[in-house]
Formats: sequence, C-alpha cells, structure tokens
Amino acid sequence: MRITGRRPRPGPLREPGHDGGRPMTITSSAGQRVVRLLVAFLLVFPSLASAGDDDRSGPAVPTPELRDGPNLVMGTGTPREPRPFTREQRLLDAVRRGDRAVVERALELGVPVETADDMARSALLLAVRDAGDRDLVRFLHERGAAIDRADADGRTPLSFAASAGRLDLARYLVAQGASVDRADRRGRTPLFHAVLANQIRLVSYLIDQGADVDVRDRYGDTPLMLACAKGFDAMARLLLAHGADPLVRDQEGRTARDRAAPGHEACRRLGPG
Repeated sequence: MRITGRRPRPGPLREPGHDGGRPMTITSSAGQRVVRLLVAFLLVFPSLASAGDDDRSGPAVPTPELRDGPNLVMGTGTPREPRPFTREQRLLDAVRRGDRAVVERALELGVPVETADDMARSALLLAVRDAGDRDLVRFLHERGAAIDRADADGRTPLSFAASAGRLDLARYLVAQGASVDRADRRGRTPLFHAVLANQIRLVSYLIDQGADVDVRDRYGDTPLMLACAKGFDAMARLLLAHGADPLVRDQEGRTARDRAAPGHEACRRLGPG
C-alpha cells in the first residue's frame, strides 16, 4: 500500500447497533471535542443518560407527582392528614382515636393528663365525646384526670355522654362524682342535652340520680318545654311522670303547651296555655 503525506479523511460516524454493540466511533479531532462536550453534558444531566428513544426507562429522578413525598400516603397520591406537632397534641389526637397505646406512651413521656385543646376540652372529655371509650375514660381518670372538668362552653363529660345516649359512660361518670346538675354557659344541665337528643334512657337515669326536672336555662326554658317544642311526645310524658310542671312559663310567657310542635297531642293536652 502506498503512503502519501495526505491526512486521511475523517471516517464516517459508526452508529451503534441495536444489539447493544459499541457506541459510535469518531476519528476527527472535532469529533473528539464533541465527545468531551457530550460526556460533560451527561455528567451535568445524568437522567438523560438512561433515557431510550422510546423513553421506557422514564426519568432517573421521579417527578413530584410520582414520588411518595412526606405529605402523601404511599402509593396513592392521597394527601396525608396533618400530623400533630407537639406531644400534647399527639396525646389528644390519640385520645380522639381511642389509641390506648399512644396515650399510655405520651403519659409515660410526661405529657400532663389534664392536657386540653384550644377550646379547653380535656383528654378525658374527648375520650367521652369522640372515642366513647369507657375503659380509656377510666384509665385517664385513674391517672388524675378530673371527672367533671368543663370545656370553654361549660359542657362537661357527662353532658356529652347524655347527648350521645351513652348510659354506660354516664353511670361511670356519676359514680366517680360528676354532677348531674352542672350547667353549661347556656344554663343547660346534662338533662337538657339528653332531652334535646331524645335519649329516653339517659333522661330516666339522670332523674333517678336526682337531676332537677324543672331546671331552667338562661332563656327560661325547661326540659319539658324543649321536649314539646321538638315534638318528643314520649319524652314529654316521661318528664310529666317524674313531676315536671307544665304551667311554668318561659321569658316570653309561654308554657310547654304553647311551645308544642303542631300535631303532638301529648303536649297539647297539658293544662291551660
């Protein structure tokens, strides 16, 4: 072969085969510079190195939509509920859910058993209102939680047990010293809340425990008036059977009969209006 002084022409770029063969070969100095630039580019943008023509591999780093971040439930893309950020809030959250193990752990770590939320609802009150868990209520009380502590509206654990119809909770609370006649800011005792929720068994129990059947709230209403206004005939009969006075008048001069819902004869047949 004859050798001349000419430089050989740059050879063509050799494409890689589809069988995973060697990458392209570049023989020119300009091509070498391109290779160096390409390598540098891939070092800066490594996610492009693994992307094929059909993009089957996807991005090397998941996008925010694909990634299970700290605020998403893994694998669902569903936002997580905000987590409590203090030990006290974690305690109250666990009480609402009835999570005894977390409650015990929080108390072991020194969280006060009388911790309350921004509406002055104590852990024990929330155990009654939200969890409805008598064992949890007992657990908190045995560790020092007040049995009759009221919230910012003046409502006690017993008033929530009464409105929920939880006779088992009401019995426990009363046995531990809860007052059956403690009124909230509207002047309503647990008996009022049981009447408004049409909880016959609770009303009967509270009266048996000495609740004042003719107690008035700040508007001058009695439990009988509210039972008639709601159209709760059976409730009205129960209150009357326990001595409720049908002739008491509210601030507007109306009796329980005057307040009776249309069509409810149990109250319509009461004394003169």
